[in-house]
Order: sequence, then C-alpha cells, then structure tokens
Amino acid sequence: MADLASTCKDKLAYFRIKELKDILHQLGLPKQGKKQDLIDRVLALLSDEQGQRHHGWGRKNSFTKEAVAKIVDDIYRKMQIQSAPDLATRSHTGSDLFRPKDEVNDSFQPQPVTKVRCICDSKLLNDNMIQCEDDRCHVWQHMSCVLVPDKPTEGVGPEVPPHFYCELCRLSRADPFWVTTGNPLPPLKFMSSGVANDGTSVLQTVEKTFQLSRADRETVQRSEYDLQVWCILMNDKVQFRMQWPQYAELEVNGFAVRVVTRPGSQLLGINGRDDGPLITTCSREGTNKICLRRVDNRTFCFGVRVARRRSVPHLL
Repeated sequence: MADLASTCKDKLAYFRIKELKDILHQLGLPKQGKKQDLIDRVLALLSDEQGQRHHGWGRKNSFTKEAVAKIVDDIYRKMQIQSAPDLATRSHTGSDLFRPKDEVNDSFQPQPVTKVRCICDSKLLNDNMIQCEDDRCHVWQHMSCVLVPDKPTEGVGPEVPPHFYCELCRLSRADPFWVTTGNPLPPLKFMSSGVANDGTSVLQTVEKTFQLSRADRETVQRSEYDLQVWCILMNDKVQFRMQWPQYAELEVNGFAVRVVTRPGSQLLGINGRDDGPLITTCSREGTNKICLRRVDNRTFCFGVRVARRRSVPHLL
C-alpha cells in the first residue's frame, strides 16, 4: 500500500486545483483549502485505517484505497490525453473517438454527492463532520450540533460513537409500527433550559409554525395515516426510542395535547419508552402553531411528521 500512496502522491503533484477538487467531489469530501490541503486530504485516504477514520471528518470514508487510487489515475490519464497536441484542436465528438472506451463510459457515471442535512439547518461543510450509517441516508452532520457530551468539558470535543445515526433514522427505528412519509416540521434542536441560582432548572418555551399542505391534510384523514409530534433525547443511551423532557407541556393551535402519562418529575428509565402524541384532530390545512414547554437541562430534538401505521402482518 506504500507503493500505491507513493504513486498517487507523484500524480497529485501535477494536478491543478481544478483536478484536486474534482477528486474530492467524487470522494464526497470538502473542497475548501489550499492546494496542499487538498492533496493531503486525498492522501489521508491512502494511509492506515486509523487515518481514514479520523482525518478531518468524523467517520470512516466508504471508498477503498484501490478505489481512491483508480479515481486519481483516471483523472491523471484524462489530463495526459487533454494535453496531447494532436487532440487539443479536435472537437468534443472527435476526441471521444480517440478516448479509451472505459474513459468515455466513466464520464456518464453519476458522481457521488455529499449530502449535508443538519439540525442547525446549515448546508456548510467543515472539517468536523459525522455521517449517518443508514444505507438509505448517509447524510453528513456537524459534530458540534449532534454529538452532545454527558458532561461538557471546555476545550474537549465530543466523543465520536462507534455507530452514528441521524435523528430521523433514530426515529424510524424507534417504533416499527410507524413509517415516516413526510416531515412538515423538520427536526428542531432545543438546548438546556438553564439552571436558576438555587440550582433548579428553569422553564423553557419553544414556539414554531409549520405548513400542512392540502395533500398532507387529505393524507392524514385516511385511517392508516396520522400527524405525529415526536421527541428524542440527543445523547440518549438508548438510541432508538422517543423520550420527552421533564414537565413537558404541548400545545397545537391553542389545544393542549398530553405528552406522557408518567409524572412530570419522573425520568424515563433505561427500559422505558415514550410515544409520540397524535395531533391530526387539532391540525389544519395551511399554517399551524406548535408550542412546547419543559423544565429540563438536557438537550432534545423534536419535530412533526406524517406517519403511516403498519400492522403486525406487515412486520412479520
């Protein structure tokens, strides 16, 4: 593998910023930085496994070293062809006749796209990202947004878990009897409500509006569909379950909605599980207002989804 890295390093030295960014785009890596930064980002994927896991991004890259080397080699060969004098003056159609067959086919292959969907609602990439492991998802999120340490320490970043799932994938696994078909209110993170001078938590209120289209409204009127409010604890030791804050009070369009049956002061046990209240009857087409109050110094995330009910036979 040392020879592989050395060969790629020699080729990368000839690349311009344009070619380096093309490689990083195909690898799904950030394209910001100076030329040497871009080169180092590619070479990191050709280093040992530990380097692949922790270089810049929080999760391991899905490309093998051989796949990375092939991408580098393909672009290097294209540069060689494009720089040949006898091909430089040819039209695009003519040059394709002289291009290796596999190279022509490669140009029509869809390129991997880095999908960023974070609860902060920012699409910006940085060098502190983590990727959801769900095969149907693979979104990237900012570590500082989604990894919440049990005991925050100044100057110390959150610990990267061995397995990471975004909040929507956690929700989809929380209750197999519900399948998400839409998210009128995308995931919203709300931080600690703070602590008063006497050491007690203070009341926090979060108000949001969400739009319910006519199609969604008609959908949730069907017997197998409902509109559901959900909530999860960001750093829950049990990843795949709903959990509501202490003393949670929910209002939808001015109607009070009961959240949990346990006393407000009682914490959810390790074997416990909360449900998401259904708000179909108090929702309406157009703008809806939701208000959540709580007295809890932990960090949660909540949202509203259109969900389809599944029966036991569907799960068997």
